Amino acid sequence: MTAQSRSKALVPLLIAAGVLAVAVVLVLVMFLGRPTEPAAAPSPSSTPVDQQPSPTPSPTPTPSSTPSASADATPREVAVGPDGFDIVAEDGTSLFTYLWTDDADDAVAELTDVFGAEPSESLVEGDQTHFPDYTSYNWDGFALRDMIPSEGGKSRDEYFTPSYASITANEVNGIAVVGEFGLAVGLSVDDVRALDPDEEIEMSDGTPRFFFATDRDDDAVEDEVYGYSPWVETDGSAVVQITYRPYSEL
Repeated sequence: MTAQSRSKALVPLLIAAGVLAVAVVLVLVMFLGRPTEPAAAPSPSSTPVDQQPSPTPSPTPTPSSTPSASADATPREVAVGPDGFDIVAEDGTSLFTYLWTDDADDAVAELTDVFGAEPSESLVEGDQTHFPDYTSYNWDGFALRDMIPSEGGKSRDEYFTPSYASITANEVNGIAVVGEFGLAVGLSVDDVRALDPDEEIEMSDGTPRFFFATDRDDDAVEDEVYGYSPWVETDGSAVVQITYRPYSEL
């Protein structure tokens, strides 16, 4: 084949190659020129993570009320003094306080619970002038005597001894009963004298009676409140009873 013939043969090939190149360019231009599809918008119901509401914390349960110390406390003793008596717990706190001027109903209920037994009852007669009649509530070792109101008679606050108490044992059903000054049932007469009582008298049967804190009622006429004093009864050799009531000279 001559050079001229070869040149004529290449012309169609070059034209075809040119057309193919133009087509490729057009395809690229069309592809690159397509608008980019916008990103999908977040669902209207979705909330950005940093704007999500904080979970509501579970409420902390309120602790149930703790019983007071006195509710669970164990009674240790009945402590008798110038103004009345206290039922005292093992930890030294007072579980119940009775004043001599108080009505005795609550005190009888508390003592019954503490001593674990109902009291026997008896009558102590008064003269209705200086002393009223008393109901004596008796446990084995302790007695609380409370006045009996009489129709047309004096009121409770008109008597200087509306109630009083006597100790005849150092404990009642395991509950200690204590007074003051180291006094105790069974203490010898000599030991009582060693406690320096304010007064000692001889009773009609020859036994000694001792008085302590005889000055507690010095201001009673002014404030109308009498501080009770221990009256210590003996059988001649030892203490058999300690009674709390206002001191009076016999």
